[in-house]
Amino acid sequence: NELIWFSERSDWGHLYLYDLTTGQLKNPITSGTWAVLQVLHVDERSRTIWFLAAGREAGDPYFRHLYSVRFDGSHLTPLTPEDADHDVTLSDDGRYFVDSYSTPDTPPVTVLRGTDGRLLLTAERADISQLVAAGWKPPMRITVKARDGKTDLYGLLFRPTMFDSTRRYP
Repeated sequence: NELIWFSERSDWGHLYLYDLTTGQLKNPITSGTWAVLQVLHVDERSRTIWFLAAGREAGDPYFRHLYSVRFDGSHLTPLTPEDADHDVTLSDDGRYFVDSYSTPDTPPVTVLRGTDGRLLLTAERADISQLVAAGWKPPMRITVKARDGKTDLYGLLFRPTMFDSTRRYP
């Protein structure tokens, strides 16, 4: 007789646990100046939720990270420690996840982890050496102030890349 509800009541997207018998809020599950983006798995037996969120870790506030948390809000655990954007797929049984992470200026790495976050296997690392040798330059991460002079805005600056049109690239 419980319901997990997503709300932006605090101006940030968070999860809340409600008692369906009384309709009353039992407790907030997540809170803070960051946002829950997507619930990926709920284990009713262990009363644990796995979800993607952004803005909780230092660095780029748009990078997605995977977390787990108990229904009572305890044991909030970051499971993807790299300062990168994480594209996560959980296994059907909820015991493992594939994590492909990258940044605008670093190539993707794909790993297999247990849902406790421990690294089990590095499956693939993208090799961009030929792309760099051909003259490609990654975008630069930039931060500027909004019109109010206080709010940080994050973006990418794409610089011109000169490719040699006479060279044959694989």
